[in-house]
Parts: sequence; structure tokens; C-alpha cells
Amino acid sequence: MAVLISLEEPTGPMRKEAASAGFYTSPWGKHPRLQLVTIEDLLTGKTIDRPPIQTSVTFKRAPKAAPKVHERKRLDFDESDRDQAF
Repeated sequence: MAVLISLEEPTGPMRKEAASAGFYTSPWGKHPRLQLVTIEDLLTGKTIDRPPIQTSVTFKRAPKAAPKVHERKRLDFDESDRDQAF
């Protein structure tokens, strides 16, 4: 899908070219593959025809990786070793 945003109204040949691009079919319906939108359209509230951003069913989500558990090892010192260190 592509959107051409322009300052001027699209010409007849531009509209014909956009229409010839066809449609993208998603689980939420058909959406034009090439859309022509002017700045005025955007400022007056026109939105781009696209599937919702929040939900994607295009790809499967990967399973969450389990965090690695770091095992702490206890250092055992003999009383005789402590006396030598200090």
C-alpha cells in the first residue's frame, strides 16, 4: 500500500493510475493499494484507508522467551582462609 500526499488535487491520469493499482485485501476488508490524498483532505479530517494499526494478523507472534535464571554460587571459606586474607 502507498499513499501520495500532494498540495494540489490529483489529475485525471493520476487517479486512473491509482485505480489501476487495485486493492489489498485484509481481514478488515479491501483497501486501495495506491491512495491519493491532498493536504487539504488531511486537514479536514480525511484518513488513509488502511487496516487498524493496533491489531496485526499478518504474522504470528513469536513466543516470549523465558528469562535466563542465573544461579548464584555460594563461596565457602574456611575460618583459616579468612584469617589469612586480613
